[in-house]
Amino acid sequence: MKPIGAMTSDDLLDRLQQWSSQPEPCKVADLDSETEFTYVTETTHGDALQAATAAVALVDAVCGEVHDQPTGASSAGPLPHASVGFGLIRPPGHHATRNEVSGFCMLNNIAIAARHAQTAHSIDKVMIVDFDVHHGNGTQDAFYSDPNVLFVDMHEQGVWPGSGNAEETGAGLGIGTTINIPLPVGSGDAAARLAWHSLVAPAARRFQPGLLLVSAGYDAHWRDPLEKQQFQSSTYHFLTQQLKALADELCGGKLLLLLEGGYSLQGLSEGAAESICAILGGGSCHLDQPGIQEPLDEVLACVKALQALHGLLEAA
Repeated sequence: MKPIGAMTSDDLLDRLQQWSSQPEPCKVADLDSETEFTYVTETTHGDALQAATAAVALVDAVCGEVHDQPTGASSAGPLPHASVGFGLIRPPGHHATRNEVSGFCMLNNIAIAARHAQTAHSIDKVMIVDFDVHHGNGTQDAFYSDPNVLFVDMHEQGVWPGSGNAEETGAGLGIGTTINIPLPVGSGDAAARLAWHSLVAPAARRFQPGLLLVSAGYDAHWRDPLEKQQFQSSTYHFLTQQLKALADELCGGKLLLLLEGGYSLQGLSEGAAESICAILGGGSCHLDQPGIQEPLDEVLACVKALQALHGLLEAA
C-alpha cells in the first residue's frame, strides 16, 4: 500500500472502501457535475487496488526487480524482468486525483507508477505520454509543479474534462514540464504522426528521461462512440513503435504502457493488439484503413503554435 498511498489520500481510500461496501452501486459526481457520474460497485475497491498494485509490479519488473504478481492475477509466481510492459488493467486511472475519483478512474495508476519508479528505483526523470482522447487531468495535477516528470498529453480539444489547454505548461519549478497537445476535432493518423515528430519526440530528447510511461487510451479511435477523433488501429502501432524506439534511445529500453480509456470493443481490441504487435517488433496488422478527411490546416497551425510555445521549433 505504500506506493499507492504516496499519490492517494487516506480519505479517498477510506471513501472508496466505504462506497464499495454499500449494497447498491454508488454514484459519485464527476468534478462536481450534476449530470456525469462515476459508479462504484462492491468489487471496485478491490479492483482499483489490484490495478494500482499491478502498475507497481510492472515498474519493478521493467526496472529490473522481480515482483510477486498481484493477488488475483491469472498465474502464480513473480513477474520476470522485461524492458517493456503493458498493464491491461481496469479501472483506468488518469482522471483520478489524490483526493477524488473521476471519469471512471479510481486511483491514478500512472502517477503511482511514476512516483514508485522515482522512490524505489532512483529514476530521477520520468516521462509520461498520454494519448487517450480525454485529457489526463489527474496526472497533470499530480506533477504540475514537478520538474522531474515530463507530462505530454495528446487529446481532443474542448471535450470533457475541459482541461488540457495549450497554456497549461506547469507551475513553479515545473514550468515547461507539462505539454498539452489539444488536437482539433476530427484529427486522425496524420495528426498523430505530425504531433509525434514535431512535439513529443523532440520534447523527450530535450528532457532525457530514465523511464517512459504511457497512459494508453484507445478512445481516439474512429470507431469510439464518445468523441470525434479518427485515429486508425494502425495509428496505435505507429505510436507504440515510436515510443519503443524512443525508450531504446533514451531509457535503456524501459517502457511501460498502462491501459486507460476505450469504449468501442472493436476499436479497443484492435488498437491494443496493434500496440502489442509493435512491442513485439511485428508490423502493423492494418486492421482498418478507412478513407478519412482530417482538418490538417488546423492541425498544422496547432502544432506550429505549440512548437513556438515550448521552444521546440529548432529541435524538430
